[in-house]
Amino acid sequence: MTKVPNQQSPVLTFSEPTQWVNQVSQKTIDIVKATAPILKKQGQQMTTRMYEIMLHNDPEVKQRFDMSAQADGSQPAKLATAVYSYAAHLDNPEALKSMIKRIAHRHVQTHVQPKQYPIVGESLLQAMKEVLGATATEDVMSAWAEAYQALACLFIETECLLYEEEKLGFQSLTKVDPD
Repeated sequence: MTKVPNQQSPVLTFSEPTQWVNQVSQKTIDIVKATAPILKKQGQQMTTRMYEIMLHNDPEVKQRFDMSAQADGSQPAKLATAVYSYAAHLDNPEALKSMIKRIAHRHVQTHVQPKQYPIVGESLLQAMKEVLGATATEDVMSAWAEAYQALACLFIETECLLYEEEKLGFQSLTKVDPD
């Protein structure tokens, strides 16, 4: 589902907001934004279900999560807030900038890898379909698949830069001054 951007793919940055908006169609933006109110109401139920699906289908990802945050519901609540914010502000990258940066830093701390984004995406879409029921029409699901793809690419690009910065910082700390 998620392609790792190659060198020929455009790099998504917040300094180029039109590039972000161009990653998804206007129809997708309209549909995803229209789902924001229902996600505000049912988001935590959806993200709780998403984690159940993901941890069942791919137990290896369990090590990436604080299971106490799963048990007390704080992780699904945080994700529900993020999904709602994304839906509500899909066409306004500046409104999402700090959230994306904060989440990307957390992903780097927990060593999230690009290959994990399809697992999350499939689990999220399955949970969305289950929880939203009749609201999860083919158009809604297609729009969310497209919107998730754009978000996953943005996270992958951002996290690759953070991993590179981390690697460079580590290398400079390990260099021995010959003097």
